[in-house]
Amino acid sequence: MMMPTQRTRMVAGTPIVVGERRLLPSVAVTTLEGGEPGAGIFRYVKARPVSIVAEGPEGARWLEIPNTTVNTLSTMAAVGVGVAAISVLLIALFRLLRPR
Repeated sequence: MMMPTQRTRMVAGTPIVVGERRLLPSVAVTTLEGGEPGAGIFRYVKARPVSIVAEGPEGARWLEIPNTTVNTLSTMAAVGVGVAAISVLLIALFRLLRPR
């Protein structure tokens, strides 16, 4: 069985011209490929916008696009694990301290 391979690359999008400004988006493309020819081959591709370079008369500015969904879900998962760990510790503590 072959292990899946993952590749991430940055791809520059098509420039967008708005008045005197030129916007150049960039995307992170993650590709996951795996499988064997006899058993089946799979490919998963995910594209996420990463940044925009805004070029104007005053110069170029790089604007990052934050991934707030992943950040929020990661924080929620960490809080959930923390609450579960504290609950397990409290249950163990109450079982040790209760009179028999």
